[in-house]
Amino acid sequence: MPLSEHEERILAEIERQLAAEDPRFVARARKRKHRSSRTLRLRVAISLVVIGFLSLLGLVAHITFGIIGMMLLLTGIVLGATALRESAEEARGAHVPPDERT
Repeated sequence: MPLSEHEERILAEIERQLAAEDPRFVARARKRKHRSSRTLRLRVAISLVVIGFLSLLGLVAHITFGIIGMMLLLTGIVLGATALRESAEEARGAHVPPDERT
């Protein structure tokens, strides 16, 4: 069930207040959300590589399995490499500033 306009405005106001009061928490929450999507992409990539490899082994049975397997294998490798590169870039450049209130 979608939120009404009034509820959306209230939620947006609460989010703004939270961001103003504790910017460090907001930064950590955004980072955690981004990290979980990257983890999901890595899991999908690993699954694609495994399924692709198993389908590639079916090349002996039929050429179609080999072609599908190769496509899945390459897709998984590219998806995994992209997720790992983003992870490395974030590790080099991301830094949450210390909280000045403490």
